[in-house]
Amino acid sequence: MNSPDSLLQQAARWHSIASGRDLSAEESRSLDLWLAHNPRHRLAYADICAATFALEQSPLALSAVQPAAAQRRSASRPLLRWSLAATPLLLVLAVVFGPRLQPAWQNLNSDLHTAIGTAHSQTLADGSVLELDTDSAVRVRMSDHRRDIELLRGRLAIAVAKDASRPLHVTSGDVDAMAVGTRYVVNRTDAGTEVGVHEGIVRVATGKGSPVDLHAGQQAFVAADASTAQLSALSGGSDDWTRGVLSVEQMPLRQVLAELDRYLPERVVLSNAARGDMPITATLPLDDPQAALRVVAQTSQLSLRHIPRVAYILR
Repeated sequence: MNSPDSLLQQAARWHSIASGRDLSAEESRSLDLWLAHNPRHRLAYADICAATFALEQSPLALSAVQPAAAQRRSASRPLLRWSLAATPLLLVLAVVFGPRLQPAWQNLNSDLHTAIGTAHSQTLADGSVLELDTDSAVRVRMSDHRRDIELLRGRLAIAVAKDASRPLHVTSGDVDAMAVGTRYVVNRTDAGTEVGVHEGIVRVATGKGSPVDLHAGQQAFVAADASTAQLSALSGGSDDWTRGVLSVEQMPLRQVLAELDRYLPERVVLSNAARGDMPITATLPLDDPQAALRVVAQTSQLSLRHIPRVAYILR
């Protein structure tokens, strides 16, 4: 498996070659094979493109570019070129998209994980049924006294096998969602953790303050920088992803796109931020996120542009 440093260098090398001139047929095939080998390759390449654009006017980035390379900049492709020996720039890039490489390390430390665009269902040793959404990872620990599932990233649904002597805990950062026999979903994002209960009762603790009992039809959100749970009614369709669809009713466009972005190795970008609050009602196929994007674009009367290997842009 590639280390973060080697993956970064490979993506930077390919981008430097592709942005400097037209690729030969053999080089183009080699690049496509490298991108297809692993979704992380495509993410790294997309992030290099974004980082290049952002860093082009950075004094630190410009100081890291070799003068000869800077002089060879093409007027038709004003993209930054750099030497892989330019340590300051590589350090900047490592900081810029370190979080995008983090899942690879989470995968190494997980018992189960899914790739981008795939989901997985598995019956655990205790009889509970665990479902993982796209790009998710968990650690599973079973003992004589309790059952633990640590959500490292992404989203899961769990149908808990009843065992009063061994409660099942799903932890996500500082959030602990405990149940004996029930069905609930847990979604972990950079913003925080959301727990939604479909059957039974789930006790949510944050390590600070008193635990909160959620009943069927309720959900709680705990922000990453907060210690209290915000309760609300369970969102409709919150577990539709387990059936391969995304059902939305009057959901803001930006939120719909954020959901679809989870299923694609390329970025989904809304160039017209003013349209982000547009309400969308649709049932979208998650097994074909490109088709789902086309439906959203048509529904919202936006054009959809695909930049191969980089992004989908709606405007």
